[in-house]
Amino acid sequence: MLQRFPASVRNFAAVGAIGFVLDAGILSALTHGAGWSPWAARVPSFTTAVIATWLLNRWLTFPGQGLQRRSLEALSYGAIQVCGSGLNLLVFGLCLAAVPRLVAVPVIPFAVGSGVAMVFNYVALRRLLYARERTARERT
Repeated sequence: MLQRFPASVRNFAAVGAIGFVLDAGILSALTHGAGWSPWAARVPSFTTAVIATWLLNRWLTFPGQGLQRRSLEALSYGAIQVCGSGLNLLVFGLCLAAVPRLVAVPVIPFAVGSGVAMVFNYVALRRLLYARERTARERT
């Protein structure tokens, strides 16, 4: 079934899975291990996942595309991820509000929010940040 999708979609999903594991692992460790609230734990879990997925997506999903200046690309990637995160947090919060018992298992609403945000992020990255190939001169 996955073969139906372009390589960029498959790679994006694989990178997203890695980001999800990082994010969920940090979220779980901080909420269950350190007693943080799910909201406070999302800051370091999200930040770590964004940095990891930017590096992996730049290398695997969108090689040779994007901006010449890595710093500007990183900021642009981060801005798109923040928008996706806003959507993720909205869905995360709606799930927690609808089913308060999920506070004890925040990975469930996190997974729902992540799925919605993943679709948004792919479309935004593909159409905005990684819409063009870098020239050979820009790659050096």
